[in-house]
Amino acid sequence: MSEGTSGLGGLTPEAAGDVRTVAKGGAVQMVGQVTQKGVTFLLVAVMVRTLGTADYGLYRQVFQILMVATTLSSGGFPAAAVRFIAKARVARDPAASRGAARTTIAGAGVVSMVVFAVGFLAADQIAAAFADSPSSRTYLAFLLRVGVAYVPLYGCMQVLRFCTQAYRTMVPSVIVGNVIQPLARFTLTVVALLVGFSVTGAVVALVASAGIALLSGFWYYRRLLSDAERAATPRAQIGPILRFTFPQAGVALFSTQSLGLGILLIGAFGVDREVGLYGIAQSLQLAGGLFLNSIVGIWAPVVVHIYERGEIARLESLYQTINRWVATFSVPIFMALMIQPEFFVLLLSGQADSDAAILVSILAAGNLFYVATGPSGYLLAMTGRPGINLLNSLVSVGLYVGLGVWLVPLYGAIGMAVVDAIVTALVNIARAIEGKILVGVQPFGRTFIKPMAATLAASAVLIVLRLVLGHSPAMAVAGLASAGIVYLGVLKLIGLEAEERHVIDEVKARLFGAFKRN
Repeated sequence: MSEGTSGLGGLTPEAAGDVRTVAKGGAVQMVGQVTQKGVTFLLVAVMVRTLGTADYGLYRQVFQILMVATTLSSGGFPAAAVRFIAKARVARDPAASRGAARTTIAGAGVVSMVVFAVGFLAADQIAAAFADSPSSRTYLAFLLRVGVAYVPLYGCMQVLRFCTQAYRTMVPSVIVGNVIQPLARFTLTVVALLVGFSVTGAVVALVASAGIALLSGFWYYRRLLSDAERAATPRAQIGPILRFTFPQAGVALFSTQSLGLGILLIGAFGVDREVGLYGIAQSLQLAGGLFLNSIVGIWAPVVVHIYERGEIARLESLYQTINRWVATFSVPIFMALMIQPEFFVLLLSGQADSDAAILVSILAAGNLFYVATGPSGYLLAMTGRPGINLLNSLVSVGLYVGLGVWLVPLYGAIGMAVVDAIVTALVNIARAIEGKILVGVQPFGRTFIKPMAATLAASAVLIVLRLVLGHSPAMAVAGLASAGIVYLGVLKLIGLEAEERHVIDEVKARLFGAFKRN
């Protein structure tokens, strides 16, 4: 049971309500994340097999450059949309709610068009930094000009998604960003590859998928507006929104994950094949971050709601519950990636490439710290401390670039993976400490030991079986299945907490109610 809870099944009514809200929103986002990651996994597998590792590496460079541009174009506007719309709804101010939405969407639109123009005009200069040869420079510049329309489409779509999250529902955001856009991208890309359009077709498909998602995002946002909001004259606090947005934009821009600095640095100092291998290793990390990425969407507006009421103990209790859930679902995945990387590389690329396997293990070691500290970055942002997040991001990017420029020319993709693991661990430890100092909450309750103990037991079984049976595909499946059984067995032996029992009871009640109605 989380510290400080009692009453309804061991929980206060407020804590039970928080758990229901987060569990429901997280479950919806989980479905979306599973869809998105699964489709992305299939897309990478298709592209690697169709294009080859080198051409896939070229596509990944184009995609990563465009993602950096979209991060710059949307900046801190998505986070500002959540915070200021949620605050307005707590204050029952429909005019401020409409104003916050209009300001953030318009702001992202204006910045996006500027980034679009700069990207189109500077494509040759950008390509020169990443191309392997003069001939490939021309092609890369062409691909960037084809793809730069993705920037305003995707950037504005992201702001619309976050506008809907401020209403404490994840359904519209999930459908738009985790279902419609990735499915459209997958379908259009596969069609383009089948008819022989190669990398150019894949880039065009990426742009078209963002346009489809933008239209659906606008439609969903309009549906969520209350009658009072529809009738209200928008009133925006432009100054406060921009003061929040600018440092938060820096957080988004100077994020090693948003920037994809690993891909960019290897592209600048290495060759396309190494970029492809690193891209494969990064893609395999997606499953481990799935639950954390699922929970942060609903976590953000809930943080605003609780923090603005001054209920710090309630916030810490929920924070620790969520962190335990993240560890339960995510930590064992990264441990499996560290111990049996060859099997997962074979699943994705069709080849048991040892060069990619070692990258998978190193990146997974760093990502353990990412999931074990929970949604600490969102905690700082949604409690009104984007400047601290910006400082963290600037330091991490400085370390990332400095170490990367030093190690990538010497050790290639392996050096980049080591840098990624070190920086990921340091920045996430720092965020957890800052949350305790500045907000008064920390992510580790006494029950956090439960998923850690289960993971250690399962990992010990997996290591022993690997040493005894080897790491052929069949033996890897047997080892992973055995470790999974041990993991679930240890969790069952330790027992469930009040929050998990409450969620299970809610699910049972809904299911039985549905059966009775039928």
